[in-house]
Amino acid sequence: MTTASNRSPLGFADVDVDGDELSKLEPIISALKCEQTGHIMEAILLYEESTFKLKEMAEADPSRRQLCGKYLKMYEARAKQLRDQVKSHLHASRMLDHVSIERGARGKSYQRLLGPYLDDSVREAHLNEPNLTEPQHFRNLINFFEILVKNCRYLKYIRVTTRSDVVVPQKQLQILQQMKNDLAAGNIHMNYQLDDTLHDRKIVLSSGVLIKINRGLHYFEPVQEGSSYSLGLCDFDFRKCLATEVDIWKCRAFAKRPKDLQEGEDRPERHGYSSD
Repeated sequence: MTTASNRSPLGFADVDVDGDELSKLEPIISALKCEQTGHIMEAILLYEESTFKLKEMAEADPSRRQLCGKYLKMYEARAKQLRDQVKSHLHASRMLDHVSIERGARGKSYQRLLGPYLDDSVREAHLNEPNLTEPQHFRNLINFFEILVKNCRYLKYIRVTTRSDVVVPQKQLQILQQMKNDLAAGNIHMNYQLDDTLHDRKIVLSSGVLIKINRGLHYFEPVQEGSSYSLGLCDFDFRKCLATEVDIWKCRAFAKRPKDLQEGEDRPERHGYSSD
């Protein structure tokens, strides 16, 4: 007899699943929670991950194909609805600012450049950054995370999409997992995924801000060997930049800002790194 803990959720109560299969359904639970709490961008990706795993379950056991197919269609449809909603917002966006950064310029840290758009209205941040392989890439990423977390007190989800490191893939995954674990200590969920077709560099915020930097996060000149203790090690305003262009767009927010919630609606909690 199967215990209640081995019963699958979300309509699969009549199907027995083992622990491994139950873990495949966890993205569905997470997707529903994300949607219910207004974290739409993360919900879309979790629904897509769920449909992939439902297909795996159906292929592994033909007796479940009909039932899995039923929910597969349901979650595929929901992911498409949410995706179309986000696309419609983005298509109606307007340009807020265009910034040209000259080679050798200083004073263009993430805080100075992006800080005005990072505030309490940001509850999700999705980053597409194809190049995350070198030590300086990860130093840039962690500095961006520091600015993001410090400015966005209600931040709940971060999603990073990058290309896989073909030379030392295990090292790349190890570093990303370390960042994920560190953010989790502050109750911020970071997910990462590898997409070897990724080319576009962009940052999408749940507040409806879209940031496109031609060089992505890596518009700083690399720190020269032997210059480890030069100005710019910690404060990126001192760093020299490479030439690049920045476009910042704004559309309708994908989720309500905390101050716009009506009485009776669940208010988001501040993350664990918020000091006030």
